[in-house]
Amino acid sequence: MGMTLTEKIMARASGRDKLAAGEIVYPEADLATIHDLYVVEADRQLTELGVERPWDPERVFVCFDHDTIPQTVAVANRAKQIREIVKRWGVKHFFGPGRGQGHVFPMEIGIVKPGECVLAYDIHVTNYGAVGCLGLALVFEFPAVLATGSHWLKTPETIRVNLRGKLPPGVGIRDAAARIIHETGPDAADYRVFEYAGDALAHLGVDARVKLCNLPIEIGAKSAIVPADDAVAGWMRERNLDGFEAMQSDPDAVFTETYEFDLSEMEPTVALPPRPENVVPLGEAIGVPVHAAYLGSCAADQYEDMAEAAEILRGKKLAPGVRMIVTPGSREVLARCVEDGLMDVFCEAGAMVGPPGCGPCAIGRGGPLADGETCIATVTRNDVGRMGSREARIYLASAATVAASAVRGAIADPRDFLA
Repeated sequence: MGMTLTEKIMARASGRDKLAAGEIVYPEADLATIHDLYVVEADRQLTELGVERPWDPERVFVCFDHDTIPQTVAVANRAKQIREIVKRWGVKHFFGPGRGQGHVFPMEIGIVKPGECVLAYDIHVTNYGAVGCLGLALVFEFPAVLATGSHWLKTPETIRVNLRGKLPPGVGIRDAAARIIHETGPDAADYRVFEYAGDALAHLGVDARVKLCNLPIEIGAKSAIVPADDAVAGWMRERNLDGFEAMQSDPDAVFTETYEFDLSEMEPTVALPPRPENVVPLGEAIGVPVHAAYLGSCAADQYEDMAEAAEILRGKKLAPGVRMIVTPGSREVLARCVEDGLMDVFCEAGAMVGPPGCGPCAIGRGGPLADGETCIATVTRNDVGRMGSREARIYLASAATVAASAVRGAIADPRDFLA
């Protein structure tokens, strides 16, 4: 019996030749990632374990992406403490504020690579699946990962999602990803890995694949992955990154379930508050007034998202009473947006541009919602209090829909703005 891509990656990381779903293994991390909100606590936990520093500082990644600009003296003091801890740990891959979102730029600079196994404190490590890297979150167990480089895991089953066709104009890959998690559902997704396949991948680059790998975690999936192919190889060559050995699932690999989706049949969607799987056709929410619009988060802060929104915003202004925040995912994304004139479009429309990082998706940092406000956003989830007030309402949508709604002052169909 063959192995799935996930089983192959976990087998290699565990020193095994063969592995099947359900087996308990101890994969060693090629990289362990942690962000600024947890470093101080992690150091305290390591101290309680009698451990002075991570097992291999050269395989630890730390970045500031949540509190990029401290809003209080207490947060500034914590940032200072984090720098002291990271220096004491001897961490090789440490990045301060403004470098970008920790689930985006490590792919751009080659810290994470196809075929690797990354263990992380944050669940959205699944983004790395866009380049064929298996990202696995171990939140409460992460001190053990830092101390030893590993932790036990049950090898997850894999769901195959076959994609064909091309998206119609005005429909984004976020719309497709939302529909996929809606139709799959939490029961089918629970502790399983989504593996994408199909002819559609030939015209879906890394930016698009990030959306496909980001959303399943919101319905309980363990991870998501797209086998690295020619598209990833070309993307890496553009960044002067080393090549990789292609890994695919075996032809006789066992998949728990298989789903088929035709992208040409997709339409704009919106996820109603307060759950990301509450996905409905956009038409069911058209006209809902909005106070705020947000373009960013690790679910939609790549260049293609910025370009998708700019296409709608070009030559237009935000509706009176609507504020919009744009947060690029990395310094690279920001620089390209500046070079291509996208930042001019955002600024002329009246949007505010924040530093690369998580932005308001991180419990409203850099722009919290007030009581009673409604926001249309590309954030990862819309649970109560996600972007500030627990009395605010968050609708999740594509970059194009967010931009169209910001111009209209109410949830709007981006297809109405396309020539």
